[in-house]
Amino acid sequence: MDVQFRIDHRYQLHFCGACLGSLMTNGTKVWVDPAEEVKPFDLIAVVLRPLEIGPYAGFINSMGDDGFMGICKIFLGTRTSTTGEKLYLVAQLNPPAISPIPESAIEALHKVMAPVEETADTDLDEGTRGALELLLPFAVEC
Repeated sequence: MDVQFRIDHRYQLHFCGACLGSLMTNGTKVWVDPAEEVKPFDLIAVVLRPLEIGPYAGFINSMGDDGFMGICKIFLGTRTSTTGEKLYLVAQLNPPAISPIPESAIEALHKVMAPVEETADTDLDEGTRGALELLLPFAVEC
């Protein structure tokens, strides 16, 4: 990955939301490791940069303090835009959606390793399994 961040050690993240279905539930605390290689279908933590212009500016600047926000998604791979910029393809499960995020909008992109505390319920519900199946054709080699 070309995108780096100032953190060079493992850290914890508190996940909020329902966008990852039963893969990661609201309130889950996870370990994130910037030293780990990110591969398609890994869970990732993405910190987005504040932007004044561009397709992500309105989204980023409407979330969080001073337009600085982070999201957890499923990494699908990279592509190159028509302008030559690297695009990071990320997905969510609820609802199933894929977003191309330009490298210029990313402050950091790190691999989510594991929940801080193991939970007994690791079964994926039918909606999550179905959404993952829909994403399979979109994964690309990095």
